[in-house]
Amino acid sequence: MEYWERDYVYDVGVAPQLNFPRPLYPPDSPVGGSVPGPDVKAYKRIAWHLGRWATVDGVPDSAPSFSDAYTNLFAHGETNVGKSGIEGIQRQAKIVGGNGTIGQRTFNVMIYARIPEGLPNAGKFPLAIDLAAKELLEDAYQNFGDEDIVTPPPIPSTSKRQVALAHLERRVGYTEQPWGSNTDTRSDGIKTAQVHTAQGGTWLIGKPWCGCWCYYALESAGVEGIDSSLASVALIEENAKAGRKCFTSWTLDRSKVKPGDLVVIGGYGVHVETVRGKPLADGSVPTYGGNTSAGIAGSQSNGGGAYRRVRFPSEVRGFARVRYPGE
Repeated sequence: MEYWERDYVYDVGVAPQLNFPRPLYPPDSPVGGSVPGPDVKAYKRIAWHLGRWATVDGVPDSAPSFSDAYTNLFAHGETNVGKSGIEGIQRQAKIVGGNGTIGQRTFNVMIYARIPEGLPNAGKFPLAIDLAAKELLEDAYQNFGDEDIVTPPPIPSTSKRQVALAHLERRVGYTEQPWGSNTDTRSDGIKTAQVHTAQGGTWLIGKPWCGCWCYYALESAGVEGIDSSLASVALIEENAKAGRKCFTSWTLDRSKVKPGDLVVIGGYGVHVETVRGKPLADGSVPTYGGNTSAGIAGSQSNGGGAYRRVRFPSEVRGFARVRYPGE
């Protein structure tokens, strides 16, 4: 039997822990095509390893360098097995009615399937997914994994939590000036957050600023009980556990968490961010983070910028619930 005639062999035990970034639809789908993204490049790499993709948008691919466009050609393929794309994978996996749309089941096949014997990389990688594809899918989840989350309006609403979230949304993309300095020169940026957290002092300028970023947002919403202790991630946790200052409690129960609460990331005293939206079904938490990186690459607790993030369940230590005005 040829490699395309055999059932896939799956190995969950060695597969990476990954979240499904989003469904993907080809341009001729009734719902319209999906926008380009790193997940498309990842799936092309995986399909190439599975012997189902040897082209780059119709051009022979001698050195795998894939585009991020989800084309009809890649979704539906051609008659040749090596150019059969996603539908070729779906046929071999016995997924009926896949029609080139990538959903959770097709995603699972590509995450867990071994490279069939007889293909060039069968002895090199145990699975069709390699490190490059894994990293692309992790980046895609950061970009698309919270598509259904409604970001706060640019103009503050009457909700004090929305005021804090809008404050952070307006500052997404702020980075250190110069890079690596743990401060900046903006009138409404990192240095200002540090000075405000220090109650007008300068002793926090140039220090790690994730807690100061949270302070600055809480200050904009008029939260009472905030002070320089918010510069310490460890003290945030301790004060929340004791119900002191601006905190009502500490919790591990995601159902009790609201946008505007704080979440400790990476372990005791490591990093803190502001919850941006309702936790997702898989337990991941959308956040606004200061002094972090834009994606999974780079330092998560000293990344030098302010970004929207989605934190995996394994990253979350716990939540510090905040008492906002009127609550």
